[in-house]
Amino acid sequence: MDFSPYKALLDRIVPLSYQQDAETLLNSLLPETDSRTHYRLLAEINRLKAPCLRVLDLRQLFPQQCRPVLHQGLYHMLPPRLEQRFGQLLEQYNGDYTRGLYEALLTELETLRQQPAMLNSTPWHRLGFGIRRQEPRLQFVTPVRFHLADGELQTNSLDISVHGLMATLASAAKLPEEVEVSFPGLARQPALACLAEPRHYRRVCQGKNEKGRVRLQRIEPDKAWDQALEQFIDQNQGRYGQDAEDLFETALSQCWGRALLESGQGQVLFFDARGSLQQVLCNRAGKPLLEYWQQKEQGDLLGCLLAPERILAMAGRSQASMLLYAFRVQGKTASYRFAAEHDRLEQDGQLAQFISEGQRAGTLQLYHLSLSPVRLSDALLDDLDVMGQTKLKMLKWQLWLTPLPAPEPEQRLPARPRLLQPYLLPATPAPLNLVPLRQAALRKETRFRFNTPVELTLGDALIRGGTEDISVQGMKVRLEKALELELLTEVQLSLPELSKLGRDWKLKRLRYRVINQSGDGHVLHLQAEPAGKNHAGCRFFTALLAQNQDKLRARPETMQHPAWIRLLTRQAVQQLAGPAFILGRNDGGFYVQGSLAADHLPALMGWLGNDDDEASPGRLLSRPLLQSVATILQRPSGRSHLLSEVWLSSDAAGVRQRQIDPDAATRERLLASDKELTVCQLISNRLQLRQLDLYMPEWQRLTETSLYKTQQLEQNLAELSLLCQVIDITGLARSSLNAPAAGPAPLPG
Repeated sequence: MDFSPYKALLDRIVPLSYQQDAETLLNSLLPETDSRTHYRLLAEINRLKAPCLRVLDLRQLFPQQCRPVLHQGLYHMLPPRLEQRFGQLLEQYNGDYTRGLYEALLTELETLRQQPAMLNSTPWHRLGFGIRRQEPRLQFVTPVRFHLADGELQTNSLDISVHGLMATLASAAKLPEEVEVSFPGLARQPALACLAEPRHYRRVCQGKNEKGRVRLQRIEPDKAWDQALEQFIDQNQGRYGQDAEDLFETALSQCWGRALLESGQGQVLFFDARGSLQQVLCNRAGKPLLEYWQQKEQGDLLGCLLAPERILAMAGRSQASMLLYAFRVQGKTASYRFAAEHDRLEQDGQLAQFISEGQRAGTLQLYHLSLSPVRLSDALLDDLDVMGQTKLKMLKWQLWLTPLPAPEPEQRLPARPRLLQPYLLPATPAPLNLVPLRQAALRKETRFRFNTPVELTLGDALIRGGTEDISVQGMKVRLEKALELELLTEVQLSLPELSKLGRDWKLKRLRYRVINQSGDGHVLHLQAEPAGKNHAGCRFFTALLAQNQDKLRARPETMQHPAWIRLLTRQAVQQLAGPAFILGRNDGGFYVQGSLAADHLPALMGWLGNDDDEASPGRLLSRPLLQSVATILQRPSGRSHLLSEVWLSSDAAGVRQRQIDPDAATRERLLASDKELTVCQLISNRLQLRQLDLYMPEWQRLTETSLYKTQQLEQNLAELSLLCQVIDITGLARSSLNAPAAGPAPLPG
């Protein structure tokens, strides 16, 4: 029933029902309602008066304002404004924390959310492959008893899992590293009496922003406890389960990473152990970059720019990053390309000369390179098909290639191209393996779910199985026994059941080729050989699908996204070139949705974070700057990104200052001072949800678990507005580009 017409009336009746009978109040205020409506309104009043067990924790929305509010054993984290309103509502609801109070506070919170948001602090998100908690848990409040050496301490749980526990803890109480725990409240329920006997738990380290809570992990194995807690969680999973919360945060952070990959300026490249370029994740912004290094095929000279020697030299340094200059000179008969690292040019004294030659040619390019090892566990590789394992097992290094604006010296030096001969790149083009983020299916044609027995003949062996899906030129077959075959092996396939449809169809010993294997050898992906009208199987399936398309269910296109592509994209966003901020925009203005961490840059993370491991983008971005950037990007000029240079300085007293795009005089003053200096390139990208492909397995699982969380995720993504990447270029800013070049160096050989 829709209670919206009666909402104002219910808000008045519920507080009055603590002093008067609710049914009498309904009869006096709504005398003309029918008995059915009267009964449902009375049931709604009783629901709003029922006790609520959900803890109000608003630190993600108001991180620096929340403080603990204790009420009836529950610690709520509320900002002062909502804390005051919480006290007023308690007076109306007879001092009880009820469902009506909870829903009234959430309604007012939604109103606050539409107001202009400040650049708030958010927790750093570190992208992973799975959900945060690997076992199911409940957000359930029940008494918890800590058995200490000097007595017992009674408190309440916040969430429970089979091997874990989070409970409230008074600020004055201190727990040892190991403590015995029991559940006296749960022990009163049938078949849970064993929970009254204490078991050993170990205290888990927690952040400073979790004051008033304690996390524990059970270290004493006990089958009776395992069975009792599993039974209790299974019985209450539908009402108090927290899998949806874990899936929501995982899917949201993965969507942020996908947005960074698709719309960011950085290009992700993968190399093998010998330093050779193997895979290139190709997004929209990478097309001009690949065309710049194109000679015969798209981006075929990119391997010359990032030669194996350069990659292996970077790999010798942990979490290496560097600046790389490159330019092209058009000769009479061919093009000549030069490339050199920033550090080597400074060491050789040729930095100003190299930049002058590149500016004179008009093709100077500057790239920020960030190299890190590829981390794919054996468990993840085992879940891939043969093609995915072949592509990923050889990968050793991942590199973020980010184009930056090239510097220009105040005064160009005279042309001396012979000095730059040591930096000449050999023109040895090699084809690249481009991996589009919007990966097309291997089978371009429509496939249908269809199950029929098959028999494979391989030599003298007869192997039985059944089809899972079919198309005109291929099929997916699941075998009864696992079989390991080399790719492109030719097999003979027979369809015994379909052969009975008519003698005109010759469906025995059809030639097919194995193009892929999955499911630990139980699944074969076959392609007709040769495909076309000359293949009896192709002719038969053409006729079968033409007459039965309305009866066969097509396989969804989203399920055709290869797993190895998904692992490559997740590997890319796990080790970013620099931290990034995800910003949204609603009716009230801009706000920070989340922050993606780059842990290999501790200095920069320290600048952009606080002591509670939270990101504070306000130290880098001011609200007027953010507004001006968004205004520029939303103009009809077609710009998709904007670059800003941010100079961060701090003195010995810890006083910090920020300069946005300072002039030449300010730069010289900052460089000459003894202040600690950090210079960042801020790359702001415009985001549009309709341009992004955000499919991932967690989204489907989240839809099955919680429709409300799925709707909340879609709303957050619909508000995506800007993505700000932060690249550290302090070494570039400290270089003097107008110093005289060194004397002519002897040419080699």
